[in-house]
Amino acid sequence: MNMTVILMMILSGLSFLPSCSYRLYILVNTQKTWTDAQTYCRSKYSDLAIVQNVKQLAGLNQLIGSDQYVWIGLYPDIGSWRWSLENQDYYTAGGARFRNWASGEPSAGLSYYKACVALLKTGGWVNKPCINQYYFICYNGKTAKSTSSSFIFVSKPMTWVNAQRYCRQTYTDLASVRNPTENEQMRKMTVFTNTWIGLYRDSWKWSDGSPVSVSNWGPAAPTGTFTDACVASNLGRWTNTGCSFQNKFTCFVEPAARKQVVQVVLEKSDSSVDMEELKEEVLQKFSQTLKDQGLEEDVRLSWVEGPDGKIFQKIKRPVP
Repeated sequence: MNMTVILMMILSGLSFLPSCSYRLYILVNTQKTWTDAQTYCRSKYSDLAIVQNVKQLAGLNQLIGSDQYVWIGLYPDIGSWRWSLENQDYYTAGGARFRNWASGEPSAGLSYYKACVALLKTGGWVNKPCINQYYFICYNGKTAKSTSSSFIFVSKPMTWVNAQRYCRQTYTDLASVRNPTENEQMRKMTVFTNTWIGLYRDSWKWSDGSPVSVSNWGPAAPTGTFTDACVASNLGRWTNTGCSFQNKFTCFVEPAARKQVVQVVLEKSDSSVDMEELKEEVLQKFSQTLKDQGLEEDVRLSWVEGPDGKIFQKIKRPVP
């Protein structure tokens, strides 16, 4: 009997590993402050609830439902300061990082998400609630190359946000301070104890220190009042509220990754093809198949090499 031999390639191993999108959330009905909830979650699980993609956000929202004020692991990044004037061409080397904090500043006691910076008569800087009303200093880019000053003192007390709006509408922006010379120039303009400049903090991070990549804020949040620092889910949307309030909370745990190795037989019609050279292309084909099945975010693929360091081994299988 005649037999046709088809050359086959068998994978030494294709490894399937769940990705970080697979995360288990736990709703704890005990009432605790945000800090105590964080301590509890870290002792019992991994941490307060953290989401890094829309799939995790959907899972967390499904667990919490329409409950009111349930802590999640989001809080203000108190070290993230930036200037209102964002044009990087304006800043000399290191100029955007210049700071002249007064003793004891920035105050860690102001643990709310948004804080703004005022210049003292002494030349030092302090962080203040942005809703305070002070005189302020604008920057006028149109006069930067002329003989007149590019800094304008405005003797109209306003909140920081309103001062920013005024400077942008009338001149260029609130003043940035790039070096000691400019700081001294502005110090001489000050009349009262506090004068707004363009430095502020308005950012968030997760309990584990990771940045925020997805957002679920309600229409009125974050509000930025004094004690509004930590974040809770309220009726399905995020809102900032006082960290000292006692609420239910959500923890998360990363299940131990379960690695599974499978063997797959591939047929090639051209015996001259080197499958080792095509291993990345083959892996991409498998990944695309998983994506088409909606599993791409849950599984990570990698090759498992054989004892000889190769992925593929030749086998012969008779076909009638």
